[in-house]
Amino acid sequence: MFIFLSPKLLKGQVSFGLNVGINQSWMQYRDPAGHSAEDNKPLTRFNADFLVTVPLIGGLYVVPAVRYITKGANLTVGGDGEFTRRLEVRYLEIPVNLTYKVPVSFGRLTVGVGPYTAYGLNGNNRMQVYDAGNVVSTTDYDVEFSSRVNKGIYPGTRLNRWDVGAQVTAGVEFNNLLMVGIHYSRGIRNLDMSGNSTIRNNSIGLSLGILLNREDY
Repeated sequence: MFIFLSPKLLKGQVSFGLNVGINQSWMQYRDPAGHSAEDNKPLTRFNADFLVTVPLIGGLYVVPAVRYITKGANLTVGGDGEFTRRLEVRYLEIPVNLTYKVPVSFGRLTVGVGPYTAYGLNGNNRMQVYDAGNVVSTTDYDVEFSSRVNKGIYPGTRLNRWDVGAQVTAGVEFNNLLMVGIHYSRGIRNLDMSGNSTIRNNSIGLSLGILLNREDY
């Protein structure tokens, strides 16, 4: 018991770090009319991480994190852009990666893979209607995570609060404790609770961070 409670014994075994970054997200989206958002402009937002690095054996580590991230999509519908929809949902996400680190002269190269679970905090859906290239109306809806009919991003569509998926990461940890990285995540759960549409999250992001300590020191 004393081993797990002693900070002195934990020092050099577990490290902590902070990341901030920018991510672009899009959705595998298809509604009852067959409209898809997969090829439309991605949504660009910021994210922030707190991560923990736990050594396993050799250069292998398990790296859980807590991440605040916004995901969504920009959808344009109609032959001449009759209306646009911007859907965004803010999540508290917990990725857990199995990460391998390779020592180099300036630090360590890292690559990781693992699952993530995300909890939807809130979100919004903005719809703009166009006529001859001009916006004639704008309507904002709150995203509600509900199993009740007619509660959601629009009547008949309801989002699941929980998202599940997988991600891959790659990056560099420099000797001065700075780190840069890239991640790609893909949701595997259909978030539409109404059964009408298919909605899955996708995201790619760049991050800049700092290690508060190194587990190999």
